[in-house]
Amino acid sequence: MHRWLLILGLWALVGVLAAFFWLGWQVVREGVPVRVAELRAPLPVEVENPVVLSSPLEVRVASLPWAVPEKFSVTVEGPVRAETGLLRCPRCGEGILLPVRVNLFSGAITWQCTACGAEFGP
Repeated sequence: MHRWLLILGLWALVGVLAAFFWLGWQVVREGVPVRVAELRAPLPVEVENPVVLSSPLEVRVASLPWAVPEKFSVTVEGPVRAETGLLRCPRCGEGILLPVRVNLFSGAITWQCTACGAEFGP
């Protein structure tokens, strides 16, 4: 009787070790998948106060220490396209690149476009 329990316990241990080995192999080979559901580009940007401009405006600021002592408002008429500083797709130029797989051992990240579905990575 004890011999059958030892054999069953040994097979259970071998099965658990095989499952851990398989999971480890999958992580090393494919990385950890990251799934973001229901995210569409472009992302909505809300502005609390109305913004009005009388002419086209393009502003690019890398870094600027700036302090405004008094309150002010800016008004924009018509549609405004806002960039949030996310990675744009180099293939279609419209989508945003999101991480879909991360390899924990090598640090490699696979990115996927939200518009065309193209994948970029190692």
